[in-house]
Amino acid sequence: MALDSETSFQNFFQYATAGEFLSNFCIYNINAPGQEMDAAPLPDHYVYPTMDGLVQIVDNCVEQFKIREFIGLGVGVGANVMLRYALQNQSKMDALILINCVATSAGWVEWFYQQINIRSLRTRGMTNFSVDYLLWHHFGNHVTLNPPDTVRRYRAYLQHLPNPKNLSAFIEAYLNRTPISISRDGTMGPKLNVPVLQIVGGDSAFVKDSVELNARLNPADSEWLKLSGSGGLVLDDKPEGVAQAIILFLQGRGFVPTTNVQDMIRKISVQSTFDGGEEAMTVLENVNEMN
Repeated sequence: MALDSETSFQNFFQYATAGEFLSNFCIYNINAPGQEMDAAPLPDHYVYPTMDGLVQIVDNCVEQFKIREFIGLGVGVGANVMLRYALQNQSKMDALILINCVATSAGWVEWFYQQINIRSLRTRGMTNFSVDYLLWHHFGNHVTLNPPDTVRRYRAYLQHLPNPKNLSAFIEAYLNRTPISISRDGTMGPKLNVPVLQIVGGDSAFVKDSVELNARLNPADSEWLKLSGSGGLVLDDKPEGVAQAIILFLQGRGFVPTTNVQDMIRKISVQSTFDGGEEAMTVLENVNEMN
C-alpha cells in the first residue's frame, strides 16, 4: 500500500539476498493499476478493479508471459491477491509466500480510518493523517521504536508520493474486499493444496490476521514465521531471516537444492553491514524449468 513493486522488492532481491534469488529464478513484478513508480493520474471515469479484478490482472500477466507454474510472493494487499489467485489456480502454483496477509473483510475500525484516509487523499492529497496511517500500516504498532533514519526516509517518500488519488482508488478496492473462503479440511470453504509460507513481523499490525489465516491452512503443508524486532517491513528489517526462511521452505519443496543457506546468510550479513543497514506482488519462475 503506497509502495510500488520496485520500492517493495528491489533491495531485497538485488542486494539484501546477495543475488541468490536472481541466479535461480526469473522474477516478474506486478503493480496494481496506477501504483507503479511515476504513474500517470488515472482518468476520472476509470473504474478501479476489485480484488478479484486484480486477480485477473495477475492471470493476464501469467498468460502473457506463458508461465506454466510459479511461486507467488505477495506483501500486504498483494498477499491477499496472491492468495485469491492461488485458490482459483492451484495447478499453476508451485508454492505461495505471503507477508502480512489478511484474509478477512475489513473490520469497523479499519473501515472508519480508511474512509477518512480515502476522502483525504482524494480532496486534499497526502496529509499528515494519511502519512501517519500508512507509517502505522508498514511499521506496525510501535513506529517510534524503528530506526529513526528509516522512518524519516519512508515519511519523506510518502509525503512526496505522486497522484494520491490513484492511491485512494487502490485503498478503496482493498477496503471493499470480500473475505477469502478457505478451510483446513475443505468443509467450511475450499481447501488450499498449495504449499504456503507465511511471514509476519513481531511488531506488525497484522500478526493476529496471519494467525487466523494459518488456522485455516493445511498444517502438513504450511509454515508460519514471526520475526521479532520487525514491523511490517520485514524485507528491509530482517532480510537475512526472510531469505533463510524462504530458501529452506523452497528446498523442502525441491527447489534450489544446491544453495548453501549458511553461506548465503553470511553474504547477506556482510552486505547489510556494508550498506549500513514493500505492496506488491511478485512471480518467481524456476529458471531450470523455463524451456
